[in-house]
Amino acid sequence: MSVQPVSIIPAQPVPAATTAVYTSPGGVVTRIDALGVCNVVAVPVQVTIYLVPSGGSAGPANVTSFNQTILPGQSWNSPNEVGKVLAPGDAIAVVATAAAALTISAGGLQVTTS
Repeated sequence: MSVQPVSIIPAQPVPAATTAVYTSPGGVVTRIDALGVCNVVAVPVQVTIYLVPSGGSAGPANVTSFNQTILPGQSWNSPNEVGKVLAPGDAIAVVATAAAALTISAGGLQVTTS
């Protein structure tokens, strides 16, 4: 078993359609230690974050942050996903109310189970 600190989600734009931005690899359990979103435009934008079980789809049953408004120039560190564990195949999915208006990044630990 190995434990590695990793950039789970390298900084990238949040799309305007619900999209998985990270999937825990096979044989790996991932713990989220930090997840931040930054508004890079001049208007407020909302973000929704889902922790999707393997084989599932993003929806009300697995939303962890819903329509969080982020003001222009603001960075928001979500407390809702920190400490959560993703089993192999589980995913982090996100959606914003405006494309390319938000940037998301996350870090954590990957534990190899095999």
